[in-house]
Amino acid sequence: MATTDKKAKTSQPDVLELHYTLAELPSSQHRAGLAGLVLMVEWLNQHSPGEGVREVERSTHGATLRLDRRGLEELFDELYAASLEEQARNQLLKNSRTKETVPPLREEMRQFTDPKNGQLKEKRVYIYEVTVPKGSFLLTLDPTSDGRNGLWIKLWRDCIWTIFRGVPATRGPFEDRANGLETADANDTWQDLVRPADYTVQLPSTYFVGAQANNADNVPFRDRARFQFLLHFWPYVAQIYVPAIVSNVSDKDEQKLYGYAIAIPDVADLDRFCDELPYVLRNRSTSPYRRAPFRPQDCVVDLVVEGALDTFSRLQDRLKVMTGSSELDGLLLGVDVVHLDKQGNNIKLLNSIRLDAESEMIDRYATFRNSLWNQNFRRQRLLNLLNPNREWYSGFGDLLTRLPFKQTIGNSYFIRDVRETYQQEVRNMNDRNESPGETVGLNQSSPSGALTAQEQVYRVVSNYLRYKLDSKYNLTWKATQSNPRAEGEYREMKSKLAREAFLAIRSRTGQDFIDYFISTLCSVSQSMNEQRYIALTSALMTETDNIRTLTMLALAAQTPGPQSSPSGASE
Repeated sequence: MATTDKKAKTSQPDVLELHYTLAELPSSQHRAGLAGLVLMVEWLNQHSPGEGVREVERSTHGATLRLDRRGLEELFDELYAASLEEQARNQLLKNSRTKETVPPLREEMRQFTDPKNGQLKEKRVYIYEVTVPKGSFLLTLDPTSDGRNGLWIKLWRDCIWTIFRGVPATRGPFEDRANGLETADANDTWQDLVRPADYTVQLPSTYFVGAQANNADNVPFRDRARFQFLLHFWPYVAQIYVPAIVSNVSDKDEQKLYGYAIAIPDVADLDRFCDELPYVLRNRSTSPYRRAPFRPQDCVVDLVVEGALDTFSRLQDRLKVMTGSSELDGLLLGVDVVHLDKQGNNIKLLNSIRLDAESEMIDRYATFRNSLWNQNFRRQRLLNLLNPNREWYSGFGDLLTRLPFKQTIGNSYFIRDVRETYQQEVRNMNDRNESPGETVGLNQSSPSGALTAQEQVYRVVSNYLRYKLDSKYNLTWKATQSNPRAEGEYREMKSKLAREAFLAIRSRTGQDFIDYFISTLCSVSQSMNEQRYIALTSALMTETDNIRTLTMLALAAQTPGPQSSPSGASE
């Protein structure tokens, strides 16, 4: 039986049927929203059967949704479910508009451990009742969930409250349900959906990132009602990351978490994506981030674009398990990442970027995603990875010159990462017998028996340090291995020599560096034939900056520190 809407003066169906195809949807947010809608309806039908009609059929290229008014209300009640919870604040809250102090429920004295000295101290906290989004669908996929809370669901809830609903006036759907009030959003949406397919509504930034009331030409942002409906759901499939900014103004490696990087998958195969995403979410890391234990370790990224790389990589890992294939072209068109931060009462779009699914780039990212420990080093590797014309060592010359000494060759994590990278990027860094052949250029492939210029620079540095340790301090690695005290002295003196050479090179460029390389590093016996000598000399003259960079990196790799693995570069 159909009903009549007085406002629209048209006959309304009892059950509404909506057909969507991925190709007709105008953005990745809409396509991700369709995936979120499908997953939400399927989850809700499984975990909370209701009185209304909520049916969805999905295929590779789209989905069909059937629901009645009651089913839509139940869907919105789950979508915007929230509860009132008590939270402790260190300071009194102020009303964002009036700036008046908001009275707390009560005040308490609580003990805490001072991180500086480990002693117990007391401080006053203020207890407020706040609205907390539930996100029950995502809570069941949180590997750290205790049934109510978890690291990943907290990240999502914080992002919803800070970014998507960062303006207090937009929090009504959650707050009304938390307070048990009657809501009209489902009914309003129903009235829009039953209108003709081309009926349009306003498109606020609450639902679509980057939208405005009017653009620069005074054209209003509008969307078809049936398309805008999907935008309620895309935050449930977007992957949320937190960019970490390193402060290099001092010797300390200080860090600040800055806003949220939201990776929006541009879905190409709806059916497979909805099958695989829940498995990916369940297999996320359970470890807290060392510097901010309330955040999951794997959500912290060095670059905004890393959110796209990580999303690709995790889906690719899942596909390898299921099909043996690592191709993502058929699953995603790409990933859009937006970097958003709340500044005052405004949500600022700081950056946006799109990354397409490139298997080689994703594979290379996977090789060092979890193997590099130093943020400055890892960040430069990421920048080089994103530019196919850059070598792995590009940009490190400037980085090593600009950063304080204690953040590079004086940082155990940094020198460990340099050593790890040499193992990944430059073949055969261990000592070996000299074999016939030549030295090839920096960017040339290495035929059998030939050294790359990168390897030759490493060997020059290695021979220099070995000779100086023997001639100046009468220390050899072989003689000290069985004597812990002698081994400690060997490591200390080698670190000293490497640092001295590193600082000398860091302060020299151009001809000054060439003179130092020849007169100091090559002043000791270097086992190389005429061909290799000529090739290295040519690279030194024509690619001076690159050789300088590789020399400083080789000195860092030769500095004793934590071993990357039993197969790491030998002393």
